[in-house]
Amino acid sequence: MLLLRLLPSSGVAFLTIVASCLGGLPPRLSAADAPELFAFDNGVGRSAWSGERQAATLRELGYQGITYNYTNPEDMATRLAAIQQAGLRMYGLYAPARLGQEETFAPGLAETVRALRGSGAVLWLIVPKPAQAGNYDAEVVQKIQAAADLAASAGLRVVLYPHKGFFVADVEHAYRLAVTAQRANVGVTFNLCHELAAGNGARLPAILRQVAPLLQMVSLNGATDKPGGTWDDFIQVLGQGQYDVAALLRTLREVNYRGPIGLQFYNVKGDPYANLSHSMIAWRSLNKGIWSSPDR
Repeated sequence: MLLLRLLPSSGVAFLTIVASCLGGLPPRLSAADAPELFAFDNGVGRSAWSGERQAATLRELGYQGITYNYTNPEDMATRLAAIQQAGLRMYGLYAPARLGQEETFAPGLAETVRALRGSGAVLWLIVPKPAQAGNYDAEVVQKIQAAADLAASAGLRVVLYPHKGFFVADVEHAYRLAVTAQRANVGVTFNLCHELAAGNGARLPAILRQVAPLLQMVSLNGATDKPGGTWDDFIQVLGQGQYDVAALLRTLREVNYRGPIGLQFYNVKGDPYANLSHSMIAWRSLNKGIWSSPDR
């Protein structure tokens, strides 16, 4: 049983693992516990492909599912149905929390969240910068709490998604906000490309160890860590680029990460099917010697 005890007076979070009298501490990951692998919809034709085509492609290539950008309730319902009919999973719904505005969420998002009950999807929360510069941490915490309440009404979790150029741009900031929000159904995402863009490439193992208690989603891709780099450097097909993704996977196993891993394809050139296929081949190769389930 994991208990999160916060001492607001000191502003310090104390994470205490307490063994339940029946189950004891959670076991370390075995060699067979390879993470489930999903693809971002930006690598699966996004709005240009039907839900059926996306589902068929992912199933053929061995992916477990997909994450979507929120559009509207009707589109989300159609795509969710196609994914589920193929025996796959929708892992997350990518949606913004609006700062400096009375309405926190996009129209219809609450309806879509209700429709996701029982799906296992998370509300993947991004926090874009408002028009006026400033420290919005207190407001962001309120928005996170509102998102957590909305998600909880459908039995879902909120996972903060740090994004380059946004108010919440790296996972360390996301972690501090999630701890302050004090909601049991709130966690954070580690995004390789956005951490590299934030200049954190040399510190990634330490960062993963720091945020591990609330780490619930991870996104990876091929990459080259390059000062002043562009998305062409930070987001490549898995297996390309100079960054040691295998070392990152070993760190994830070391910190006992149990969540899924998503492949990011934003702005990646080439044929989507070929990119997905090459990425799956690289995924299976990378996992050899880390987990013993290379087919996942």
